[in-house]
Amino acid sequence: MRWTDALVALVIACLAAYLAVQPLPRDLEGAAYDLLLRARQEVYGQSTHPRPPGGSPVVVVALDRETALRPPFDRLPQELWTPQIAAVMDRVLAGGALIVAQHETFATSGALLREGYDADYLAVLASAGKEGRIVLGRRAPAPERLGPLPGYVEAVGGDRNLRRIALHADGDGVLRRAALYESSRDSTGTVSLNPSLALELAARVIGERPHLLNGDSLMLGRYAVPGSDDNAMLLNFQGGDGGIPMFSLGDLHACAEDGDETFFRKHFDNRVVLFGRSDVPRIRKVTAARFLNVHNADRAAARCRLPAMQSLVRADDGATTPEVVVTATAVRNLLQRDAVKTLPLYAAALVSGLLAMAAALAVLRVSAVLALPAIPVLLAAWSYLAVVMLAHENWLMPLAQPFSAIAIAIVAAWSYRGARRLYPRLRSA
Repeated sequence: MRWTDALVALVIACLAAYLAVQPLPRDLEGAAYDLLLRARQEVYGQSTHPRPPGGSPVVVVALDRETALRPPFDRLPQELWTPQIAAVMDRVLAGGALIVAQHETFATSGALLREGYDADYLAVLASAGKEGRIVLGRRAPAPERLGPLPGYVEAVGGDRNLRRIALHADGDGVLRRAALYESSRDSTGTVSLNPSLALELAARVIGERPHLLNGDSLMLGRYAVPGSDDNAMLLNFQGGDGGIPMFSLGDLHACAEDGDETFFRKHFDNRVVLFGRSDVPRIRKVTAARFLNVHNADRAAARCRLPAMQSLVRADDGATTPEVVVTATAVRNLLQRDAVKTLPLYAAALVSGLLAMAAALAVLRVSAVLALPAIPVLLAAWSYLAVVMLAHENWLMPLAQPFSAIAIAIVAAWSYRGARRLYPRLRSA
């Protein structure tokens, strides 16, 4: 190999690596991750992580359309479902649930129309709040009138049982990450953490408070949470049933009225239970699971009393996911320690540069007959490695950045090769 070819390939690789870590290729990594999730599902099946003994550690009780069509919920807005929610929450807690959360707490109440309407609901909040077994979700920042009703906050025990939902979409509008905390610094310079709803639920199950290590990495017990440096944990969505069983509130209410303690003990013992809306369009988000085609019907858990309404099966859009399920996925990732890890920027640049150099050398030193099929083989090999690493190690290997670097390297190397043919001085170098 002529030394000039090696030098030119090195220069091209450095240029390609620099361009590959610019904003546009970096932004494309989000879409590449979504496609990798689908590729992992195709290669390894619906779910790459077997459920722990006893089933999923996190389940959802859905305030769904099916519930809204059944008495006594029909013709009532969801804000007036508090007596029924209280009955189900009480049974769930008695059935051994570790902790219960209402994902988005109501901002209004039937008590404004009829005194004592929320008495049962307030009693459950107060009892479970004292035990530290309930957390109310809130959106932030938000005007107070859009947050939880002050009476609910007071009943549950104030801010110690109130946590931010903290789900934020990427620049392309797709929800892939969950924030872990809000931080504040007092007058002495001490930094304190206000965990997000997902982190708070996981911390209470584990029994250890999260803390920052060296000022950036967040530790939950012995688990260094990936993405905590940027306060954005990349969620590990699963295919098949999505990994999160979903119960219908209407069915559970009928079950509670019949006093079926066995069903609640079987399905909620030793679990985190999130109550949340599932069918309202504004709370259904496009997520990284958009290509996994998971519907609410796929997540449907065992029924207790009422059969599923077949007219509503598959009625939802599999390209969107309820926010409560996204939060439940974040809790599951924290408990099972399978959140997705990503390479730092310098490592992505190094990988992109090495692959770009290999592509440049192939163009400069190998005949076109061999170089043309070699490049697709290189891309396919790297893609398969990315699928394997995601499936077995929960590592997200960059795709858009290396592919951009390889494309830049091929164009630059072909340009240099053509120029070398045209100018004798370059040919003799």
